[in-house]
Amino acid sequence: MEKKNFVLVSVLIVLLISAVSFAVECWTFDSLDELAGGTDQVHGSFYRLVDGAVGKGLELDGNSSYVERTAGDAPKITGDFSVAGWIALGAYPTNWCPIADQSEAADKGYFLGIDALGRAGFKVKTGEKWCEAVDETKIPLRKWVHVAGVYSSREGLKLYLNGKEVAAKKCEGKFEPASGTQMLIGRPSVKRKPYGAIRPFGTADVYTFFDGIIDDLRIYDGAVSAEELGKYYENHKPSAGPPLAQRKLPAGPMKAGKFGAIYTTLKYYDAWDAIWRVGEHADVVVRFDKSPCKFVFWRGTSYIPHWVTENEIWYDNEFNEAWSGKGCHEPMSDKRCEHSHARIIESNPARVVVHWRYALVDNWYNMIYVDDITGWGDWTDEVYTIYPDQVAVRKITLHSSRLKEPHQWHEAIIVMSPGQRPEQVLHTEALELANMTGQTHTYSWAEGAPGKDGYATEPKGANIHLVNTRSEYKPFAIMRPQSNPVIDIYSHEHRRDVSIFPWWNHWPTAQKPSDGRYAQDSDMASHCSLSHGNWDAYSVTNNSMTKILLNGLTKKTAGELVPLAGSWSYPAGLELSENKGDFVNEGYDPTERAYQLVCKRPGGVSKLGFKLKASKASPVINPCFVVKSWGQGRVGVKMNGRKLEKADGYRAGYRDSLEGTDLIIWIQAESDETVGVEISKTD
Repeated sequence: MEKKNFVLVSVLIVLLISAVSFAVECWTFDSLDELAGGTDQVHGSFYRLVDGAVGKGLELDGNSSYVERTAGDAPKITGDFSVAGWIALGAYPTNWCPIADQSEAADKGYFLGIDALGRAGFKVKTGEKWCEAVDETKIPLRKWVHVAGVYSSREGLKLYLNGKEVAAKKCEGKFEPASGTQMLIGRPSVKRKPYGAIRPFGTADVYTFFDGIIDDLRIYDGAVSAEELGKYYENHKPSAGPPLAQRKLPAGPMKAGKFGAIYTTLKYYDAWDAIWRVGEHADVVVRFDKSPCKFVFWRGTSYIPHWVTENEIWYDNEFNEAWSGKGCHEPMSDKRCEHSHARIIESNPARVVVHWRYALVDNWYNMIYVDDITGWGDWTDEVYTIYPDQVAVRKITLHSSRLKEPHQWHEAIIVMSPGQRPEQVLHTEALELANMTGQTHTYSWAEGAPGKDGYATEPKGANIHLVNTRSEYKPFAIMRPQSNPVIDIYSHEHRRDVSIFPWWNHWPTAQKPSDGRYAQDSDMASHCSLSHGNWDAYSVTNNSMTKILLNGLTKKTAGELVPLAGSWSYPAGLELSENKGDFVNEGYDPTERAYQLVCKRPGGVSKLGFKLKASKASPVINPCFVVKSWGQGRVGVKMNGRKLEKADGYRAGYRDSLEGTDLIIWIQAESDETVGVEISKTD
């Protein structure tokens, strides 16, 4: 649907208004019959006819679609004139966007449209200046509104909404028509940076596109009276609303399902979906069988993985990020996912492993810290090992020739669907921190960004981070205390008159190159941030650095997560107790939250026994055991001599490798005392 010629039922008719005949150019949008050499050209990835205010209307996608009439066929306007049409907005444009535009590229003519704040405006070039009439009220989304602009050399400009005058402006000089200039519907003739751009050096000038429906667009060769516009509105007022549904970020059905990872292609809304040049299996969703929560890797967030609560609040722990004179280098800039992708490594009843790989690029797809010899810039591999209890280990490996340069590793980011504001998904007391002694502190945004000099200094040694979302399940992140964690508060880019939290909408789902844009409303998908975490590396090589972070969703408070943090940071020791000679104990691997054992006789051993030397400082919380080269076959599990029931007591999975088949056992159990575990083949 790149470019097509259509007859848009643009007809020249004559109406009798106030006893004067006016020639009218009218786009009814009742037909899109293709005709070679049609007067109008419709461009873009997505457009369609839908039920309009009067008959059918033309839905445009807000990203690429618009209507163009060439200069030779554009309406010839010389004196007094009027422009009017029905609109229904799916979202507000990022800058002034026309309902009808024959103007700015020539610095002459007229413009009727909507701005980034949802205000209607009518602009006409008269003499040496542009004369503008702008209404200060915000047009509602997903509602039919009739917008009309009237120019009279005697009275100047008048702007009408739904048949009522809402703004007027006297003009000096004579109207200068843009003869020889194309006419555009749904896209301006000039590029601009988005309104609210924060870092212009990292944001491109772009066209703004109309997101919604336009219907019954008319251009009158004369100044239509207020009475006639009022009559038109009353006679044509739609009885039904426009076919524009409230948009919601997609995570799949919000109900519990079989635990595991699934390839799918998540659907957002038709116009947005049509942009993407993908087929089936574009996204990854991890489901849990004990709750409706999800863990989602979606192209609309550049595959940045998100925990999704039971009531569909999205949260992520960020990614690696670096900076240059052109802005941020991060996967957030990879709007088309040219370098970012996710793939399932394991999916079995015991656990899921998903690999996410991305490049640190800016909005022009420039890599950062490109090696002069190898040509490689910075890349990151993140591996998420996810368990049925909604707890995952995030293993982050940054590949770089410039490891000593600043890089960011964690930011607490809340992502919102259209229609949601930060205050609707976050409590004012939005952050709770805890340390390993159980001391806690809650941070409130009621009086501004909290903290001391930008840092979260209470409690001392905080390593447990809980976000107080307005949900039953809340996102958490845990840094190992031995990695010297430091947490700071996101303390800049606040606009207290808009939100108590910093709030942007240049990501997710947005397609245009932008390094930051303040959200003006909740019309688009958006995000806000609370804090950053930094901590020591788990391992370092000459050209890589790895850090690990425990994260997930929980019903517990930050203080109640201390045992989980202890079980991962100071794991109970494992001591082999049966068939010792047949196994090698490789110890606990915190990058997987799992004990690692190796069977010396692949497939030839039927029983494994060991003790976990748990204590209050090193408790056992839902442990996992990877037994390499165990082989296939059913197994049974006992704990302290008691047989565990499958599914509720333990989960068993298998992983094939070139060396053999590994057994993976996850046990749902908690203890701060020594426990005995026995795993045996049952067939």
